[in-house]
Amino acid sequence: MTTPTDNTDGALDAAILLPDRTTTIAGKAVVMREYSFAESLRHFALIAALSDAMTGIALNRDFHDFDSLRAAFGANADGVMELIAIACDQPVAWVRGLNADDGETVHMLWWGVNADFFLRRVLLSVKLRKVRELAGLTSSPPSPPPDTTREASPDTPSGS
Repeated sequence: MTTPTDNTDGALDAAILLPDRTTTIAGKAVVMREYSFAESLRHFALIAALSDAMTGIALNRDFHDFDSLRAAFGANADGVMELIAIACDQPVAWVRGLNADDGETVHMLWWGVNADFFLRRVLLSVKLRKVRELAGLTSSPPSPPPDTTREASPDTPSGS
């Protein structure tokens, strides 16, 4: 058996790389998995909308735990349900039809598997926004236009 300190068979590596979780929800065996690279590209708009909402929460310093993200989940409810369906290979109608308890279970399961996927995007976005803000604050203003023009200035006297 593999223990946390004994990783000779690579079981921990596989669990980190492929954090799939299986459970029964509404009488159906569900395998929740993290999005693949291809899925992240295919579903970019859904992922970006949720990531942007989460970034807004993080920038407001309200990003503490799962509950602090409920506003982002709620504002993107249809997208979240579609993202959950994608991650567990179920129809969106199945996710939408879940009762409150099963819906919360699948939501928590989805977040447990995909939190790192989203948090990497949020952290990068927060860092980029902070860098842009700093760049804007530290850049020098443009030079003012000259006060005089060549035609209006008298010639400089020579030293002779």
